Amino acid sequence: MTVVFLAFLHVLPLLLTTNGFHPTTPITKTTKAIHARKVIIERGIITSNDKQRRFPFLFSTAAAVESSEETTASTIEAPSIPLSWDDLTNKLEKEDDDTKTSLVTLYRDTNGWCPFCERIWLLLRAKGIPYDEQLVPLQNKPDWYKALVPTTLVPAILIHEDNNNSDDTEKKNERRIVWESLDIMKALDESFPSTPRMVLDDNEEYNDAVEMNDRLTKAGFQYIYASAGPNNNITLTEEDLEERKQNFMNAINELDISLGKVERKDDDDSFFRLGSQFTGIDAIMIPTLERWRYQLPLTRNIDILENRPHLKHWFEAMESYGPYRNRVAGDAYSWTATNSMFLRYFGGGEDKPEVQDAIQRTDTIANQLTQSFSNMDDKAFGLSSDTTAAIVMEAATKLITNHEAILKDCTSDENETKSQKDITRASSDTNIDIALRYAASILMDLSSDENITTATAISTVITNNIEDELMISIDKDNSENVSRAMRTIAARTCTPRDMSAPAAIIFRGVLSIIADKLDGIN
Repeated sequence: MTVVFLAFLHVLPLLLTTNGFHPTTPITKTTKAIHARKVIIERGIITSNDKQRRFPFLFSTAAAVESSEETTASTIEAPSIPLSWDDLTNKLEKEDDDTKTSLVTLYRDTNGWCPFCERIWLLLRAKGIPYDEQLVPLQNKPDWYKALVPTTLVPAILIHEDNNNSDDTEKKNERRIVWESLDIMKALDESFPSTPRMVLDDNEEYNDAVEMNDRLTKAGFQYIYASAGPNNNITLTEEDLEERKQNFMNAINELDISLGKVERKDDDDSFFRLGSQFTGIDAIMIPTLERWRYQLPLTRNIDILENRPHLKHWFEAMESYGPYRNRVAGDAYSWTATNSMFLRYFGGGEDKPEVQDAIQRTDTIANQLTQSFSNMDDKAFGLSSDTTAAIVMEAATKLITNHEAILKDCTSDENETKSQKDITRASSDTNIDIALRYAASILMDLSSDENITTATAISTVITNNIEDELMISIDKDNSENVSRAMRTIAARTCTPRDMSAPAAIIFRGVLSIIADKLDGIN
């Protein structure tokens, strides 16, 4: 099982990685800065009283220049609109909260797709253990990691401190490495006894659930990946495949029935595997089931939720669970967009008609999903008033800290493109940099706006206020290319690789709205 799963992790390069940067700062004319402010107020898009609250990055620049226009207009140009990357970085640093000292280092795969890494990633968040991350490229593992972890596999954790002794005066500063996901799960329980216990291996129901999941996983792999991979010489008859399919379907049905038999309180809406509390078995189950939920309809025409109400209810509980939803979860678009790549690598050969059909079907659906990016959905991943600000800030942070890598990826030529080559890249253009800084500025401002509490509100504000500023900032002749870049970046954003699923909703949405407006300029 491990080998098959890991085979799927050698596909996607990391789009959003912090590389440091050398910001460029295009200059706009004084009259443009002032005109932007006047147009927006005169047309009633934003009132004078709202201007600082909604878009301070724009109005503070225009006002400052306008106040000294009579004496300096002939010799001084306004600062760039929007803010430079330097200014955005400084603003971001001021917004940063104090972070807790990390007690664990998690070593996981670069792309965020490893199911065994996902278990540990989720458990660290569920337990509330402060942790650092070290991303390990699976295709070219560094020598230091090979020396650190005997198996050289991910995940692994480094526990910074021995927490078994509750007496702080006797606590030793011990550091130990643990590998293999199940061993790590137990080690986290042992090392952090004050956190919720997750591995309930002294509980019969827990052990039965683990065994049932093992049966399901085995049946799934025997059917789904029976002839996967270009080097797989296994030949199965139609009868063999049908038998494996039926075993898999029976195992899925067994899980649904078992979920329905779990005793639950009448007033408790929680629907985890063993009842009202999230436990280690939920962390074990979700990585595999999440993939099957989104990809099997595309590859095997199987919907694992169809006529399985209890399994559907379990997924709803997981999507409402903050530690999973707010960082670890993937989303429908990400799994769909990457599925055609998985099929090309591991589908058994593109010369097979069924593989060709699956690739075409997948690409068509992925493209359809990109068309809905502008319609940000509050319900998609439980966006709410108490989480929206943090989610918007996450999107802003990812863009600001990784803008150089993003710019390079969206303008790379065919020879440089390593994945998702079907997504058209833009031509290199300084106007793309302006549009990205504009998007980052909007996100930064909206993250601190108390009146903006939902994705719908963000969409409305941006849609109603964006056009005039873009017409001023972006050269009309280049608007089509800039729009293409915005759509490319949105389509290349995958969860949980690049950011959380809720943040991706906001990030893709802002870029897509900008692209829509740019398309309307011509």
